[in-house]
Amino acid sequence: MNVRLFLMVGCVAGMCTACIHKGTGCQVDNQSVVHTLILEADSLMRSDSLFWNVPVDKAHPHVCIHDALIREKLDSAISLHPDRQTYLLKYTYLLRSWRLPEVLALLREMDTCMCDSMSPELWNMKAMLEDYHGDSVVARKDFLRADSAYGVKVQEVAQDSLMYGFVRLEKALNFSLMKNDFRVLQEEITFYERVNGKAVHGMEQWKNLTDKRKYYRQVFGQPE
Repeated sequence: MNVRLFLMVGCVAGMCTACIHKGTGCQVDNQSVVHTLILEADSLMRSDSLFWNVPVDKAHPHVCIHDALIREKLDSAISLHPDRQTYLLKYTYLLRSWRLPEVLALLREMDTCMCDSMSPELWNMKAMLEDYHGDSVVARKDFLRADSAYGVKVQEVAQDSLMYGFVRLEKALNFSLMKNDFRVLQEEITFYERVNGKAVHGMEQWKNLTDKRKYYRQVFGQPE
């Protein structure tokens, strides 16, 4: 289950204002500073091999030894130029740190500031976290947005049979979570295995899903 979670990586008012002022003279200078901040933050993350290379322990998540400095650099980069690359780096960092409330807060910020750049995986993650934290109304809206985005992605990868099958499975899982009815997912798994002549590696547990809350517990742990 956890493998899928990490494959997915893959605003306050001031930040929204920064989005609007693209093309100004200072924007070029900001982008140069942001690029440097991103490189420095990424380097600090990777320098802590225990944080970067060891699988996430949800029960005892590892805190990067450079946590405060990484956060400062990422937040500074976002405040100067909140673009997709910067957000995704912070998203990856928070997910590896297993700070789910902060992951959700960041996804909400991205929804406000740059929703057009959200991938289906990010919409799905936001939907699951909203649902996990009890907001079923917002979750349903995000599941629907994820479904539309997955529909586009299915067409984009249609020439790659393996990726095509996997994205269809992701789309089916997203839809099943929204409905809390996993018949669509089971049918898609059966179709995938018939076409590819083999079981879906790493997805054995998906075949037995009957309730989204059980799935959330497996992925996220007990509700906070």
